[in-house]
Amino acid sequence: MSAGRYESWFLSARDPASPRALWIRHTRHRPRTGPESAALWCMVVDRGLGQRPAVLKQVFAAVPADAVAAPGQFRGTAVMGEQSAHWDLAVTGGRAPLRPLRPAVLYRAPLPRTKLVASVPDGQVTGVLEVGGQPVGVSGWRGTVGHNWGSEHADSWVWLHAAGFGAAPDGWLELVLARIRVGRVRSPWTAFGALSLGADRMPLGGLGRPSRVDAHPGWLVASVRAPGARLQVSVTTGDDDAVVVRYGDPSGGSRVVRHAARAAVDLAVRRPGGPELILSSSHAAYEYGTSQGLPGAAPQPLPAG
Repeated sequence: MSAGRYESWFLSARDPASPRALWIRHTRHRPRTGPESAALWCMVVDRGLGQRPAVLKQVFAAVPADAVAAPGQFRGTAVMGEQSAHWDLAVTGGRAPLRPLRPAVLYRAPLPRTKLVASVPDGQVTGVLEVGGQPVGVSGWRGTVGHNWGSEHADSWVWLHAAGFGAAPDGWLELVLARIRVGRVRSPWTAFGALSLGADRMPLGGLGRPSRVDAHPGWLVASVRAPGARLQVSVTTGDDDAVVVRYGDPSGGSRVVRHAARAAVDLAVRRPGGPELILSSSHAAYEYGTSQGLPGAAPQPLPAG
């Protein structure tokens, strides 16, 4: 990896039968000056393990030889102090990958400095997960696999994934909202993503398609344009399903991130002259990151790297 770059693969999944969820992240990070490092992260929401989410991170000089992060499998072990976690999870799903940046030329352009792909926008997760020596049964959890890379995190962003809508059980939503900084100027919020309903995959947002966004660490209200439609999104999260962490930037500094592995989402799809489609899901994940800090929210004491 060249200097001043980072890469991450992550798996986010929720149990459809209980309020349990997981978030696993494998990262590589090479600052502009200094050696490359790798890290394995694991967050689990399971009231059997404790009221608050369990979160661990271990930093390595290089990606461990036995660690795997790919569209079909995540495997790894992380140790932090006296805590440990181990995972070996298979991901299945026939959905085509989603490249949300629109137009596609943005994947070759200097901006945005972070590129992203939902390698598995909707899949089933099954396998072995242990936290502190206690097994967490993972079988048929609904999840997604993401792949991000670039030279700098956005100045502020929201990542939202939802599935298991009551009125559309096979549907899923992948939405990214981002503000970037160019010099001293922060851009307006720009939306990228898709809403899938059966055979219909509706692209959301895109460059030059303004969105109305009121984004906060624990909740969101947004109105996003789609071809021939507008999507109204409302998200709420609870502190018992969230952790606050830091993401290091290759250029130096960091972003403060609140990641809720469980969230509730309400959607309204509005088309001119047509009926309004209302969808709700309690099987969602919501992440809010910013360079501005989160007053009153102290990040977890995880190792840097």
